[in-house]
Amino acid sequence: MRTSHSSSTRSPGLWARAFLVSLPLEAINYWVIGYPADTHSVSRAAQYAAVALQWYLLHLPGIIAGDHSVYLREHHPILAIVLFLTGLIDTALVILLILWLAGLARRTLRKLSSPQKQTA
Repeated sequence: MRTSHSSSTRSPGLWARAFLVSLPLEAINYWVIGYPADTHSVSRAAQYAAVALQWYLLHLPGIIAGDHSVYLREHHPILAIVLFLTGLIDTALVILLILWLAGLARRTLRKLSSPQKQTA
């Protein structure tokens, strides 16, 4: 029996869905959009301010780690992996937040339209 204080974010299925959806999104974001400050970007989409801003926000932990670690700056393949993983995790967290908010809205609408509410 579910209690009223149980959270849908505790469900491993929700986490798995968030990561499965974020994997192709992050692959596109990282390899198609690319690093916005790079002069040889694969796509011109990285030059749009909104796209560059979301890229930097999603990869901010990796950018900070690369900024503070000389080792990561000197080893570009490892930094690329760190940037990809931080982007993947942040994208999954954003998707998880969206799924949680959608579930919250659905539960709220269900409570507002319940027959018990109408008889009160």
